[in-house]
Amino acid sequence: MVTDGGDTPHYKVLSIRMIWAATGVVVVVGVAVAVWLLLAFGGGDAQQRNQLEAIRTAGTIVIGTGGAVALLLAARRQRTAEIALKQKDLDQLAVTRTHELQERVAEDVRLNATERRVTELYTRAVDQLGSDKLPVQLGGLYALERLGQGNVDQRQTIVNVLCAYLRMFTDAAADVDTARQPQQRVREAAGAILATHLREDRAFWPDIDLDLSGASLLGFDLANCRVRSATFRAATFVDDARFARTVFAGDVTFEAATFTGAAGFGATRFDGPAVFESAMFSADAVFTAARFAGGPRFDGATFAATAGFDEAVFDAVPFAELPPDTVKALTSLPTHVAYADIAASREKLVPIGVSDGGTAGLDFAVDPHFVAFMGPKSGKTTLVRTILRGIVDRYTDKEAVILLVDFRRGLRGYLDTKHLLAYAVRAEQLKDMLVDVRNSLRKRLPGPHVTAEQLKNRTWWKGPDLFIVVDDHELTRHRGEDLLEPLREFVPQAKDVGLHLVLVRSTEGAAAGDTVVEALRDVSTPGLVGNGDLREGPLLGEVWPSALMPGRAVALDRLSGRRLVQVAWTGPAEKASDDQGTTSP
Repeated sequence: MVTDGGDTPHYKVLSIRMIWAATGVVVVVGVAVAVWLLLAFGGGDAQQRNQLEAIRTAGTIVIGTGGAVALLLAARRQRTAEIALKQKDLDQLAVTRTHELQERVAEDVRLNATERRVTELYTRAVDQLGSDKLPVQLGGLYALERLGQGNVDQRQTIVNVLCAYLRMFTDAAADVDTARQPQQRVREAAGAILATHLREDRAFWPDIDLDLSGASLLGFDLANCRVRSATFRAATFVDDARFARTVFAGDVTFEAATFTGAAGFGATRFDGPAVFESAMFSADAVFTAARFAGGPRFDGATFAATAGFDEAVFDAVPFAELPPDTVKALTSLPTHVAYADIAASREKLVPIGVSDGGTAGLDFAVDPHFVAFMGPKSGKTTLVRTILRGIVDRYTDKEAVILLVDFRRGLRGYLDTKHLLAYAVRAEQLKDMLVDVRNSLRKRLPGPHVTAEQLKNRTWWKGPDLFIVVDDHELTRHRGEDLLEPLREFVPQAKDVGLHLVLVRSTEGAAAGDTVVEALRDVSTPGLVGNGDLREGPLLGEVWPSALMPGRAVALDRLSGRRLVQVAWTGPAEKASDDQGTTSP
């Protein structure tokens, strides 16, 4: 190899002419040596023959040595060729690796560029969605949809954004306001995008999870869709909700959800657990031919109209073959019950409404107290009127007297019988009354001289039982002081002293902080929990407030457990008076 002064090498190659010249020289030399040997030793005598034989032997050795040298050279050439092939393979491998590295670098650059582009498009679309202009918001929605259609790994993130947007709107009452129509159109468009890509066709997005907890959903239509899992906890479906023939492959919850219109679940398939606890169906609920594979839960669900479960299957058991208790949980209570239409099954039972087991009532001989947590527009004062009327109907004025606490004066003039001991409408007035009440109750406490027989029959004192009925109990907390605190010491001994606390209050803030209510909880006082915010937590045992229709509540007591109750309607004009009959039946 030589160079021309530059970087390019030049290789000299043995020419054909040189090869033929070398061959001719070898032939000439061989012929000359043969002729010389014949002339020098061809005489034929013994000495010459021996010399010729020696030369021939030496020639054989030389030729053999030459052959060995030639074989060695051939082996060297073979080794050189193999090394060259190996080096060629190594060079090819290095080239391949370099090419792959270059491809990876190029792919990384492309992916980074794609990610930057996706991020820019995503950010721009989300910013558009947050605009206060309707066309810009709609543009943001469809930009997100287009982004998800072209980027499979971004689909769940985009669905999460759409769900988060829908969760921003929780005021179902305001959704009927025509002034908000433009905003409603954007929300309906977001719901339509979800439905479009959850139907199994060319635009289908598989394995999608939905979280629409607490959202107010307008005309929500998820019919014929397939969803991996879904959460609609405490959501409100404004107008009809359509889930017919939808497949929920995993968990789905409608806990405490409210359906203001018809709820269509015909032929819907629930492959995982389905939770409808405390759900409120204000109109028809259609579960015809639905399939529940994961154990549905309808505890506390309210069916205000019809509930259709024809041909439905529960864990492979047809609806017609379900146990009676399960069937009861899936049937609806009447939405209106008049007090005159219910009857007490026992003499002193104070009826308050109906449940799936018949009349729901209060037996103060068994449980001396009662507490109810009722939210706004849930029939709280109606419940108080019903209880007052029941006491008047079931007890004479010699057996029971009533101290009515009514700071809002919503019951003024309602109780017009001799049962009314006092009517408190102000904090100072109530404080003075409770001083006398506490002194009287202390005199009724059994002393050391009371016998076991007297304790059994409660004969060591005489007089009527005292019912302290409080409407809007939360108002009795005055300047940081619980006005009913003087009565807390008598809560565990209520049967001995003839005391009955009937407290009806709002669900708001009722979970803790009220010492008298805590004392009632400690003695397992029965009660009701009606309409209210689920976030208040459990108010009575494990009963939480939920979205219930007016007059509907969940009852809890030691004997019957938990059950749904429709409180009987007692109007303001239906005064509790002596004319209605105030003697025991």
